[in-house]
Amino acid sequence: MNTVLAKKSSKNGFTLVELLVVIAIIGVLIGLLLPAVQAARESGRRTSCANNLKQLGLATHTYADGTGKLPRNLNRVGSNMWENTSGLVTILPQLEQIGLFQQFDVNKSNWGTTYNTPMNTKLGAFLCPSSPVAPARGTHPWGFDGPGSNYGWSTGSGVRVVWDGRSLNGMITYGYDGSQDGFDLRLKDTANADGLSKTLLAAETLPGSGQTGSSGQYPYDIFYIGNGLFNAVANLEFPTATELDAIGNAARTSPTGYRSNNGTMWAWYAATHSSLNTAAPPNWSFPSAGGDCCPGGAHDWGVGILPPRSNHINGVNAVLGDGSVRFINNSVDLITFQRLGSRNDGRALGDF
Repeated sequence: MNTVLAKKSSKNGFTLVELLVVIAIIGVLIGLLLPAVQAARESGRRTSCANNLKQLGLATHTYADGTGKLPRNLNRVGSNMWENTSGLVTILPQLEQIGLFQQFDVNKSNWGTTYNTPMNTKLGAFLCPSSPVAPARGTHPWGFDGPGSNYGWSTGSGVRVVWDGRSLNGMITYGYDGSQDGFDLRLKDTANADGLSKTLLAAETLPGSGQTGSSGQYPYDIFYIGNGLFNAVANLEFPTATELDAIGNAARTSPTGYRSNNGTMWAWYAATHSSLNTAAPPNWSFPSAGGDCCPGGAHDWGVGILPPRSNHINGVNAVLGDGSVRFINNSVDLITFQRLGSRNDGRALGDF
């Protein structure tokens, strides 16, 4: 009887070789399925990001329809020019955030009074799920950190960043609040020039790494090289590939410093926190670069190459002036992308 049972048991069991084969097959299947799962997750994150930009575009149009003008990055009278409050604050009511909007006192020049209050509110509408998390408020020794900002207004195709808003050719620019300079752009300023469907309104950005060591981290941080190579650009609105390579190589090999707190505040210090330019293509192979540096807000001075960046594969999400969302490939032709950022160059755009 015992012999019979022993033989029966051995027939129903697995040998060690069979067990190892099964484990190997399972491992191969997991290896095959995991990339597909990861790709599906990234596809979902990219779609969510595109939806955020779609809502930003719709909010901009609603604001423009109601006020007759586009949002702009505003400087409060009496504060430093680089301390521009982002146009994202302006459209909070159109994003169903009127309660948050009402916490901002538009009559105060010192926006630092709201630095730890409404400015530190995390809003999913301004965050891409594929992006790294920005350095949180209070974690960066240089300060000027916050809840995160992954979308930047397009200020145009040139190397200028802040200061004189009239020198920028993008849909969203900078200027003093109120009637001090009276410089407001309207939808028709683009619609009657290059066309809303052919002009960039906003695109993705990545936050700084938050590190404070001896060197910055590509592609997250802003590298500084002084103003010399920027001043040598022949046409400040349309730098050539050769001029961009010179700036990029200097940023990569011999920067004078860097900042890693960019892309952390959606409300304040709009340059590099919630704005960008199209001087260089998306996910530029060189570090984002600036000229002179820098009281601490990541980018405070007049010139810079601040292209859109994302962690999506091969490109970035972007919203155009007509509110449509496009995925723009990293390999887009340089002059085409620059013209996409300009609202009034008057030239044929081509495919992008």
